[in-house]
Amino acid sequence: MAICVTSLPYEILSSILDSAAYQNGTQGQQYTYGMDSTSTNRACQRILRGQVAPDAKRWLAADAIRCVNWQWHDWACQHALMDLYIRRWRGSERWTLSRELNKLQGNLGGDVVYRDPYCSLKKTADLFTKHPDLATSVRRLFFDGFYSLEMNAVIFRVLGICNSLHSVSLPWTALRYGRSHEWSKLLSQREDGSALESLELLAVDLKQSQITDQARQVDKKPLLSPNVSFRHLQRIKFSGSSNLMPINDEDLLSISRTVQLRELHITGTTSITITGLLALVRASRDTLRILEHSPLGDDGFEHQHPLPSGDACLCREIINCTHLTSLAISLPTICEKLFSNPSVRWAGEVQIRTAGVCGQPTAILRQNKDAQRRFFNMLSQARFLIQAQQTRESELSIEIFIGKNTSFATLILLAHTHTQTLT
Repeated sequence: MAICVTSLPYEILSSILDSAAYQNGTQGQQYTYGMDSTSTNRACQRILRGQVAPDAKRWLAADAIRCVNWQWHDWACQHALMDLYIRRWRGSERWTLSRELNKLQGNLGGDVVYRDPYCSLKKTADLFTKHPDLATSVRRLFFDGFYSLEMNAVIFRVLGICNSLHSVSLPWTALRYGRSHEWSKLLSQREDGSALESLELLAVDLKQSQITDQARQVDKKPLLSPNVSFRHLQRIKFSGSSNLMPINDEDLLSISRTVQLRELHITGTTSITITGLLALVRASRDTLRILEHSPLGDDGFEHQHPLPSGDACLCREIINCTHLTSLAISLPTICEKLFSNPSVRWAGEVQIRTAGVCGQPTAILRQNKDAQRRFFNMLSQARFLIQAQQTRESELSIEIFIGKNTSFATLILLAHTHTQTLT
């Protein structure tokens, strides 16, 4: 007996439609194109601009499915709107004077194409305001290029409508321009028990004219409100540095009062010191599983932040995180205590960057015998830890980078039970 596809259980139908959308995506448009004139004959020719954005590709892949019936339409919208990448438009196109490519010679001419650079964000906000049922399909939002006070208000307008978000990537200015009740609504638990799980704050340097603009010198300090709680977050990532009100240790200290993280990532930033890192690590020591701290510059590695006052050794703080499985960290100094606990759950590749040995942070290993002795004791302890993990059938490798000024002075690679030293 023939079975109508629409009468199938929703789970089976969803699996079929997902396979169809995947095939449409692989066979559909993969790249975007433009036109440019060469420097030799000035002839206009087609150029490859880049790949189609993932969210646009999903929308195109589900376009035909969306037109079948209302049930498939709803599935296609949920599939296409699951992840949204909203970017500020950047471009310098012109209208052409001819529709035929082979006739476009010399100066292209034509009027400059003007587009509102914030059009994508504004239209998304208008769409979700008129059709809030579409916003319930969004699981992840990524905002890129919106750093003004006005555009941050539109961002929080979108966030307030999307009540099923699991992950969001925001410009760091959202932590300055957002109001306390907006942050409280974003981070609080919803009626169905779900809550935001992942938060990324991405920072960039702005132009000098943007820095000196008094309209941008606004800090509403939402983290000082007792209504703003990060207890439902499982992952936080701070990435990049900025020359306008960057995220600092004071912000991380405020976040640490209510947070219990599973993942913590701090990469490419110069405004967050080891003090801010320790505040989050101490608050999440019973839940933290992934820790990444990489304040690296383009010119190499040099640990720019000294030890916090009263903390002579930070190694115990790391091994006290009993659930930690993945580690890539930069510490001012390290010692054998970091590898003294054979019951740690580290696995895979562990990377540790440091400027010296605990108790002797300024000592040069090649000249100080005591520092060398402690360093080789630390390596022996690390090898014992690798062997202990092997008895549990867990593969572990440890890389220790010793920095000197702004270059890598020494690289110690511990792979299984072998030790190699590169200078």
